[in-house]
Amino acid sequence: MIRKLIFTTISLLLLTTGCAAQSSELEAEARLFAEPLPNEVPVHDHDDHSHEHVDESAATAVMQVVILPSELAVGQNRMAVGLLDANDQMIAEADVHFHYFDLTDPAAPELEQEADAQQVQSPDGLTTIFTQERSFDRAGEWGLEVQAQLASGETAVQRIKFNVAAESTSLLPGEKAPRIQTPTLADVAGDFSLITSSWEPNPALYQLSLDEALGNGKPTVLLLATPAFCQTRFCGPAYETISALAEQVGDAVNVLHVEVYAGLPDPSQTDWQLAPVMDAFGLSTEPWVYVMDGEGTIVYRAEGVFTLDEITAHWQ
Repeated sequence: MIRKLIFTTISLLLLTTGCAAQSSELEAEARLFAEPLPNEVPVHDHDDHSHEHVDESAATAVMQVVILPSELAVGQNRMAVGLLDANDQMIAEADVHFHYFDLTDPAAPELEQEADAQQVQSPDGLTTIFTQERSFDRAGEWGLEVQAQLASGETAVQRIKFNVAAESTSLLPGEKAPRIQTPTLADVAGDFSLITSSWEPNPALYQLSLDEALGNGKPTVLLLATPAFCQTRFCGPAYETISALAEQVGDAVNVLHVEVYAGLPDPSQTDWQLAPVMDAFGLSTEPWVYVMDGEGTIVYRAEGVFTLDEITAHWQ
């Protein structure tokens, strides 16, 4: 568990502190790709814009790609990458396009899918990532080519390999959420310090236990985060997003927050033991948000940075 937390922490911190040491590693992986496939159709028309493919040989900007999910598995996933420039600084503004390659035969990469990426920014504006929802139907090695049109007018292309697991260690969209009891404000006689590490707790997030929420026929949004003890720095912004959501939707949707660690107000006293809900979802990193429909089926999940729009789009 500690190893996975550290891995995810390092990946996310790269977006704000840079990763000079990783540059040569990423470049080495890119060289393992074959030459870019020829583009028979150079322009793709979308609803509101056209995407022009970038010729890798003509790309003028240096770019590093960091793949952020702690796990990608067969089934529905949220691909997310962070982009760094030649000075190891986060790229915050860009039009980004993904090309996915099937690397079943590494010597002959096959272009399997392409899609525009969505720009997602943390509420504090300090971190920007680029995401796309997609399903993988095969375990094994895959390749991602990231094409970016930068705000400066320059273009950049980078390729990186990643692995897709045959089975996820955590619950995926399409599976039923576990009907597990989680602590409520009533359980602790109104003492917020026993159920949340948030500095400004929102009472609306602690009115229902998860099993109660999943049984009342309404959509449910569950945030698993620990603002005061976060291994990344995204639990606080995630809490702000979920708190704003609760105010926006009122009683129409169940919105809950559950802490990652047991033993509040001081998890160190229980040796940083994970809360039962983390084990029930198969998680060992944070923060995570899960969205369930009125029947308790998981319809969406996101790790790290996410937006209100991403969440609300999945219970309509």
